[in-house]
Amino acid sequence: MALKDLKEYPDVSFIENMSSEEIQEHYMQAMQEKYQELTGKKLILHDADPLKLIAQADCLLLYQIAQYADRAGKMALLKYSYGDYLENIGALKGIRRIEGSVARTKLRFTLSIKRISTTVIPKGTRVTANDGVYFETEDILEILPGEISGEVAAYCKESGNIGNGYGLGSLNIMVDPVAYVDSVENIAVSEGGADRESDKTLAERIYLAPSAWSTAGPDDAYKYWVKTYDVAITDVRVFSPEPGIVEIYFLMQDGELPDQAIIDGVESFLRQEDVRPLTDLVMVKRPEERHYQIDATYYINESDRNRAAVIVKQVDAAVLEYIKWQRQKIGRDINPDELRKVMVMAGAKRVQVRSPTFEKIPRNCVAVLDGEAQVIYGGVEDD
Repeated sequence: MALKDLKEYPDVSFIENMSSEEIQEHYMQAMQEKYQELTGKKLILHDADPLKLIAQADCLLLYQIAQYADRAGKMALLKYSYGDYLENIGALKGIRRIEGSVARTKLRFTLSIKRISTTVIPKGTRVTANDGVYFETEDILEILPGEISGEVAAYCKESGNIGNGYGLGSLNIMVDPVAYVDSVENIAVSEGGADRESDKTLAERIYLAPSAWSTAGPDDAYKYWVKTYDVAITDVRVFSPEPGIVEIYFLMQDGELPDQAIIDGVESFLRQEDVRPLTDLVMVKRPEERHYQIDATYYINESDRNRAAVIVKQVDAAVLEYIKWQRQKIGRDINPDELRKVMVMAGAKRVQVRSPTFEKIPRNCVAVLDGEAQVIYGGVEDD
């Protein structure tokens, strides 16, 4: 049986959800009762009474202390914990935050002429696309006599997504010139960079960790190991079409489909003896794409006429968020109601969605937009 999502667990409060007004009410009542107990007189405080003003200031301080106490309690709970507190919860289960990784590519250096001696490209030679991001060579490259070019691996100097997606030939400026080298270019799209693991992803791995303590092969154990392999993996689905066979599908950040290199890497990682049950045949696969189109017209209220330009931008942004949302989960049904909802929340009065229509997505597929979204602003209507 799969574990519940962390968000499904009940919310808790260590101060019984007490507001500042409630604290002040309890404080004033206690003070008046104590005063009457000690003096036998009833304490009446007017709004400008210095004693009441001091008491109100005390109540604000007490409320702040209560908030600190509430947060301190919640930091011990996985649902609420974050930052260093979350990492300490992870330590109890032997889980550490995954640090960011750098993007990698392969560079080709080309000489101006063939030479009779070896040309050495030093390790650490930097190249750029002239955008402030730098890659440097991982090893020494030797271009032997009679050869005109050579290839070497390179990595981004900064970890994270910033180094991903440099297309073929875009890294073509040498920061550190080398004699006789005429040009440089990347011959592979840069990839593999990932930001430092987020609190959300770390909390999910801590939650799934007990499932991985045994190689008994539950779904959650495989999810844990796949997410441990690469912090950029955000969604994992595990199926067993027949006993002893396990199929695993996963998505990268922002719903990007994994390339074959990372699929092979995950599959190799899962076949380690301390991960995979001896009886399981593990097959890692790329989710299949199910395409849909967006064709919609929306209208805004007459009272919002002066804000039309702003609303148009907000609706455009909402549509982009819907497209991203739709592809972030494997097996997420194509849902036009969600599109209509986000457009209305962005400021539209009424939305006509001609496409997509609702479609049930198979559990090993992901919904991907076909072409560009056709979203038309139809003008204003009476409120």
